[in-house]
Amino acid sequence: MIFDLNVPWPVNDYTTKPTSDQIAQLKSSLAILEEFGYTHVAINLYIDQTVKIPTNLTDVNPIKVDKFFPEFKDRLKIFTRITLNIDDPSQCQGLARISQHFDLISIRPLTEKALLLAITNLEIDIISLDLGKRLPSYLKHKTVCSGIEKGIFFEINYKDMICINGETSSRKSFFSNTKSLIRASRSRGLIVSSGSSNPLQIRAPFDVVNTLCILGLDSNRANATMRDWSAKALLSGRLRIKSFKQVIAVGGDDNLLDNSKESRDNAKGKLDTSTYKKRKSETVLNRQLNLANKKRQRQ
Repeated sequence: MIFDLNVPWPVNDYTTKPTSDQIAQLKSSLAILEEFGYTHVAINLYIDQTVKIPTNLTDVNPIKVDKFFPEFKDRLKIFTRITLNIDDPSQCQGLARISQHFDLISIRPLTEKALLLAITNLEIDIISLDLGKRLPSYLKHKTVCSGIEKGIFFEINYKDMICINGETSSRKSFFSNTKSLIRASRSRGLIVSSGSSNPLQIRAPFDVVNTLCILGLDSNRANATMRDWSAKALLSGRLRIKSFKQVIAVGGDDNLLDNSKESRDNAKGKLDTSTYKKRKSETVLNRQLNLANKKRQRQ
């Protein structure tokens, strides 16, 4: 399994509807990802903290996968994600309302206070820093690793490395900031995504791995950024919406990474485990009866 957990949604608010050309370009990106061997993709909605969240539950997640991308149903596992740009931590109050309507919750901190808030207080899956610009603060090992120990993954978007219009400022910042993130994280808890709405900026997994090796990651951890660690980030988000009081789906992680059996346009949110089998509670009497039956069968 190869993951790309950041394919941007064409619009960044709830009032604007994507045009047919924008949807066609997004489908082109998904087709290229499929051609390169990617199996799991997350379409990402970027919004600012000042955007008003709709009161109607059906409008909280505008990414209707079954409606816009029916042709990819048996070809790609498509999930939904939301990324909030946070500048003032006191205004981040709508996160709890939207957490049950997206498979992944991520934060893009714009200040040092927002970064500390995302690590210490918020229940999120991914922290996505804008590596193409100057970082909000110096990345300390203690701060980054405390988030990794909590289960938060730090994302690297390689779109800033690929300059199409001749701009090189973002590329310089990308290399220096990525090396700082690798140093602060001790090469752990990192995931890599494209983060690009332009299909020309999407690269094959082996090209991305080679770039990460140049920046300081060994080959095993570079591969883990697009495979194992990305899978863990997606599992973390899916467990948040597919578990109840630590009673989770039985049958392995493949159940949580396969959303083909569930309705992705559920108005009540994604807290719907009807398509998954749950573990039946076992009493002491049932355990003794099972042991007695096993002894009889052996005899």
